Parts: sequence; C-alpha cells; structure tokens
Amino acid sequence: MTCVASVASKLIRDHRETKWNDDQRSIVKKMKILFLSLRCPYPPHRGDRIRSYNFIRQLSKQHAITLVYFAESETDIESAKHLEPFCERVEWVRFHRSFAYLNTGFHCLSRHPLQLHYWYAPQMQRKINELLTQERFELIHAQLFRMGQYVTKVQGPAKVLDLCDSLALNLSRRAELESNPWLAKIKLDCTPKRFLVKLEEKRVQRYEVDIMKAFDCGTVVARFDRDYLLKQDDSLNLSIVPMGVDLGYFQPKPMEEHAPILLFTGTMNYFPNADAATYFCNEIFPRIRERHPNACFYVVGNQPSEPVKRLEDQKGVIVTGYVPDVRPYFEKASVFVAPLRAGSGIQTKNLEAMAMGVPVVTTSVGAMGLEADIGKELLVADTPADFAEQVIRLLDNADVRKTLAQTARTRVETHYSWEAIGDRLEHVYAQAVQEPRSKIDSQSHQET
Repeated sequence: MTCVASVASKLIRDHRETKWNDDQRSIVKKMKILFLSLRCPYPPHRGDRIRSYNFIRQLSKQHAITLVYFAESETDIESAKHLEPFCERVEWVRFHRSFAYLNTGFHCLSRHPLQLHYWYAPQMQRKINELLTQERFELIHAQLFRMGQYVTKVQGPAKVLDLCDSLALNLSRRAELESNPWLAKIKLDCTPKRFLVKLEEKRVQRYEVDIMKAFDCGTVVARFDRDYLLKQDDSLNLSIVPMGVDLGYFQPKPMEEHAPILLFTGTMNYFPNADAATYFCNEIFPRIRERHPNACFYVVGNQPSEPVKRLEDQKGVIVTGYVPDVRPYFEKASVFVAPLRAGSGIQTKNLEAMAMGVPVVTTSVGAMGLEADIGKELLVADTPADFAEQVIRLLDNADVRKTLAQTARTRVETHYSWEAIGDRLEHVYAQAVQEPRSKIDSQSHQET
C-alpha cells in the first residue's frame, strides 16, 4: 500500500511539472491577487526582489494585483511609484528594526524560527486583515514563510506560498562552514555560532513543512530544494518555479581583449556571498595571478561587510560596494566566478552572467538547480586548485570562452526567460484554485 501511494505521489508531482501551453493558460481567469512581498520589489537588485518584481510584472498582464511589502527605508516608500504601473494597489508597512530585535529576543525560546519573529509586525497583520476585509481576493501569494505567517489562518482565497528555496538546507550548509576552522584562517568576521545556527536550522526545518500544509500550493526554485522538503513530508504540494533573467536587459556585448578581469556579484553582507568572495581571494586568486599577474578581481554588490571590504588590501582586488547598474562590469569581465560553498536555490548571478555572454566558473553548490550542460554551458570545480585551473584555461583560450558564452546564452533564452517562468507560475495558480486542499489546524501556527 505504501509503495502504491509513493508511486501515485510521484506521478502527481511529475504531472505538476508538465509544460504550460497556450490552451492551458486560458484556464486561469483574471483574478484579484493579494501579493505579499517581504521587501520592496523595486529596485530588483537582489534575488528576492528580482523574483517578486518579475512575478508581478508577468502576473499584471492578466490579473489585478494588490501588493503589500515592508518598507525598510525612505527609498522603499518612494519606490512604490515604480510598482504602480503593474498593480491595482500598492501598500507598504514600515519595518522597525528595533522592534524586530526586541521581538526576536523576547521569543528566543520559541519553537518557531527566530526570523519568523524578526519579521512579525502587528502593523503588517492589521494591514493584511484590513485588505482582506475590504477586497474579495481569489488568491493570496505569499513570498517566503516570513510573509506566509500572516495568512495561515485565512480561509476562502486560494493560497500559494513561494518558499523560493529551503532555508533549512541553506542553514545546514552554513553550520558546516561555521564548524570549520578554515573560517578563522580567512579571518571572516563570523564568530563561530554553530550551535545557534543548528538550532535555527531545526526550527526552520520543522516550520517549513508545517506552514506548507496551510497553503494550497507551494513553490521552490530548484529540484534539490523540493526533494529536500519532500524527504521531510512527501505529501507536500510543491512545484518548481525557477528564477529567471531579463533577457532584454542582460544582453551580450562583443568580447574585448584586455587584461584579465574576473567578476563576482551579489549582496555582500549575505553569508554565502561573503564567504565565496573571501574564499576566492585567499585560496584561488593567488594561484591565478601566478599565471596571470595582471589579473583583477572585482567584487560588485551592495552592503559589503567589513571583512569583504578588507579584501581590497590584496593586490588586484577591487570591492565596489553598491553600483546602480552591474551590466558595465559584466561587459568588461573575462570570466564570471561564483565559488559558492553555502546557499541554496538557483543563483541569479550565474543566470545574469550567462545572459550577458560571460563564461561562468562555479562550484557544485553554485550550479545546483541550474538546468545546464556542465562543461558546455558552464564549468564546475570544487577545490581551489581545480577552480583556478578552469579559470586559467578560459583566460588562455578566447575561443573556448566564446563558445561557452554562446551556448550559455542559448540555454537561458530557452529555459529562463521571465515569460516562461510566468507561465509556470500561472500553472501553479490554476492548480491552487482548482484543487484546494484541506488546511491544517490554525492553532498550530499561534505564536509560542
């Protein structure tokens, strides 16, 4: 009986991944959607903002969107005007960091993840309740479980939770790194707190599964995130909706011959990015400079931590901090490097590099979730020596760089356009509306 149930469950999940065609798209009528975004989706310069912004942009072609988000700054408030063309209504709630810290500390012994408390604000709950009273929404889309917590008890509208990736899996990898004495060697300002990270991992692992049962459907960006979650509970209704890339915005330019320029992008106070940049500078870049003494390494991204800023003390390393447009850096780059050792989901930075026609060298972690032909569309290496050799190979051979870049661009054109991703999301919405599932006892989501 168990075997039959497992096979049936697999068949249902495989069916959910079938391609969404024009005839199927017409099944989804125009809906009023309440879209809950953790952060302001504009400007779309980091993974979660990029995903929300492009989801809204695609959904607005057919649906009426009411957007709600946390405003962390005056810029986030001013950015509402950039979202109004895609939304019927845009609402924001100020995020008070001092209250977030106090609330987190007060609930430090909670069985729920600490970041659930960090992102809980009574004002947000009131705003959402008010909107649900004023409007009749057919569907609620919650981005991340931090926003999902506000609607677990809501009955009536179909509900979709976009987990993006498994945070528990992300924390598991971080805990492994933080238990590694190598962190002290690279002088990363990350005081070993493996016990606390592991504790949060267990809380998140339990909560990710628990909250999913309060939603009709869930989405993640990659198969390995879905598989990880299904190992916890194979009854979860999870579909894969990958990250995409704006192919019109990120376009390749003709390659120019100049001194080797290596590039890494991302939000630089995010642990996996800070770790990757530091790891590259200390373990990989010196090997490359032995063969290419004039090589430069650009670390481009906002909010660099102090350890990342100190990387500029090394010869050939440039840390830019925030830049309004990353494309000029891609246009000058000889090779894009993404030596990630932590994190989960699909790396948007790799998709952007591939779209710009810049050859990519990454790790197995960095390549996870990407539907790409390793060796033909991007290169993967997991040791400092192998990583350096792959980069050197590309720097030494312009034809190989060009071929890799061209095949990578073709891959993102066929698999990762936001139009194609939008179709996948519509498929999930149709499923949520047509196949409602029973909700879990709302009492299980009360704060403890």
